[in-house]
Amino acid sequence: MPHELILHHAYTACTRVTLTALEAVGEPYVERLIDFRAGDSRKPEYLAISPGGKVPCLLVDGAPLVENAAILRWLHSAYPDAGLFPPAASAWEEAQQLSALAWVSSGWHPSVRAVKVPFMWTTGDPAPVRERGNELFSALLDQLDAELSERRWWFGETWSIVDTYLWWAYVNSEFGGFDLSPWQNVARHRGDNEALPQLQRALAREQAAQDALEASKP
Repeated sequence: MPHELILHHAYTACTRVTLTALEAVGEPYVERLIDFRAGDSRKPEYLAISPGGKVPCLLVDGAPLVENAAILRWLHSAYPDAGLFPPAASAWEEAQQLSALAWVSSGWHPSVRAVKVPFMWTTGDPAPVRERGNELFSALLDQLDAELSERRWWFGETWSIVDTYLWWAYVNSEFGGFDLSPWQNVARHRGDNEALPQLQRALAREQAAQDALEASKP
């Protein structure tokens, strides 16, 4: 039986990854844009389904699921033919996939926030936070660039949603003025991601939602 899927997302947020996953799945879904500037994330009706006021929040047949890593793994379990992760021959391989996903969500994600929006990590001068964020992010890019010198995608020759999560992280660093040009394998990985039909559809859907929101304002 098909699931009713409703995704709450925000413009340029990590929900771009969730949108891409849903586009890869190919099942019908509804998306609802959360406008943080308008306070949508703090409204009682949203806090009722996402108590932390965070995105993404995926309603599955009316039941909420939050945290990107959990949503992405559930989508993979529910729709294994979508190719969000490569087939796993053992519990060990499944654990390695989860390890990579956790690495991006718990390592890359906070670091890019320090680069892009350092004021969220301090009540004082954000400059030292951004400086440290740049150092941490550079180290992550060094690691990724070295890994990508040996293979096209994170898990080898086949795309996975981990690749688009990585793409989202390093592309978002540019909003904080970060220069990605020294990492040539990352640049190639970026181009490969941005050529993906599922990512292109996700970005188009996100932009259409944002355009509709802006058009509705007085």
